[in-house]
Amino acid sequence: MKNDCVIIFEGLNLNHFLNGLCRQGVTLKRISRQGKKCILQVDAAHSQKVVAQLKEKCYNILDIRYTGVSFGIRFLKTRYILLLCLLLCVVSVAFLSQICLRVEVRGDFDTDTVIDALKQAGVSVGMRLKNFDPDVVENSVATQLNAMYAVVERRASVIYVNVVKTKQVDEPIDMSRRRDIIASADGQVVGVLCEQGNLLVKVGDIVRKGDVLIEGVRIFNDGESRDVYALGKVTVRQSAQGSAVFSGFKTEVQPTGNECTNVAVNLFGKEYGKTCDYAEYTKTSSEVRLSPLNVAIIYNTYRETCRVTVACVIGDCLEELKEQAYAEAIKSCKFVPTETEYTVSGNTVTATLYANIDLC
Repeated sequence: MKNDCVIIFEGLNLNHFLNGLCRQGVTLKRISRQGKKCILQVDAAHSQKVVAQLKEKCYNILDIRYTGVSFGIRFLKTRYILLLCLLLCVVSVAFLSQICLRVEVRGDFDTDTVIDALKQAGVSVGMRLKNFDPDVVENSVATQLNAMYAVVERRASVIYVNVVKTKQVDEPIDMSRRRDIIASADGQVVGVLCEQGNLLVKVGDIVRKGDVLIEGVRIFNDGESRDVYALGKVTVRQSAQGSAVFSGFKTEVQPTGNECTNVAVNLFGKEYGKTCDYAEYTKTSSEVRLSPLNVAIIYNTYRETCRVTVACVIGDCLEELKEQAYAEAIKSCKFVPTETEYTVSGNTVTATLYANIDLC
């Protein structure tokens, strides 16, 4: 490969200048002229002499290009930081590919339970993957959780875990014995269906926990009866209430005008960086993710806030009062609510939670 230098310059008296280079022993390999502009190709060893002459004669140097080995040497000299960064990236990728950077959990168990079982099996974020054996981990996790099976798979630096619960088989029902359908909670009857047995309630009745709804007895026309296995469904509507009283004031969160910023690093799912000293604040963040290192640079902005009490009317804080009433109602609620009703009476907001349960 040719080890040359191409110099592009412009000026006057080009012939005189080129003749002077020849007298100094500079070999001119290629000359191209366009008016005052000249493209000159010389041996790379003479490039510094030619450039020095051009500067001495006050010519305007437009560009200097190197070819062959000289180009590679100069590229390395001027871009060594870039090459060093590339080298570090390659080393980091090779190193991090042998470290667990993330664990993805799927299946029937909650994530925390599976993570705890994985830790018992020696698997966690940041561990070395050199001796990682998915079969051993699968057996350990399935045994700890009494699961039907567990599937553990590694893809690069991420471990995927799927754990399935053991299916419970319902015990056979003995239809020859007597069985009553009994209320398991207080409520109002909103629906009835009796297939076998003696129905003791109707729609609109208020029942208490422990009341018999369908008696396991079959009564014949002649007045005789015999015990049976009661079959049917009674739908009971449950309710729970809570209230909040309007005080004439509400608390607002207002900005103070103070703010601060910081830069943090998210590594292995955990954020490292200095936090602000504000007692209360709002936070906005933006991030730049460095792939494939699973590292993120996070830019945080903290804006200080304070709580201020101001006078208001009930309509101004109705949503807040609803939340307070709901929180009070949920404390005494022993079921999963499916419907919520709010009422306002004077300065009191009441939340009533409802749910229908089928007793069969």
